[in-house]
Amino acid sequence: MNATVLIEGRPPIGFWAQRLDWDIDTVDSSVLARTEARSAVAAAGESHHAAHPSGHVFAAASERVAMTMGELTTNGLRHAEPPVTASLSRGNRGWLLVVSDGSVSRVPAAPGQDITAVGGLGLRLVMSMSLEVGWCLERGRKLVWALIGDTPPKSMLATLDRAAIS
Repeated sequence: MNATVLIEGRPPIGFWAQRLDWDIDTVDSSVLARTEARSAVAAAGESHHAAHPSGHVFAAASERVAMTMGELTTNGLRHAEPPVTASLSRGNRGWLLVVSDGSVSRVPAAPGQDITAVGGLGLRLVMSMSLEVGWCLERGRKLVWALIGDTPPKSMLATLDRAAIS
């Protein structure tokens, strides 16, 4: 199941290991974090291009983590107050990505259903690739988080299957 709502609450509780951290202050640092996150997930034993009949690159957790890292960190750079930081941790349900910033008065808005609307499409993409997506305020910081599963959400697999048939 993919994330269908933007949760207002803390990231999932659980055992999180292999934590990696980044300071995001430029687009280049966002690109570097995305590249390093992709490599970390792949190095943890996940095939860079996981086998799926569609052959679609986003079937691989490493690509979904990288895309989510890119979307959330560039949103932080574009719409939030510094400093922007990111962390990636491994858990029993997948990968937890947390991006924090100093904009406690500006909360993320759940994307609407109008795909022609300007804005919100990146967050919609993150939600389609993640098991859960949410945000919270903690210690004077805003945290936006995504739980990315080892396998794609079933609705995403169905979309990939339909694309493979077309």
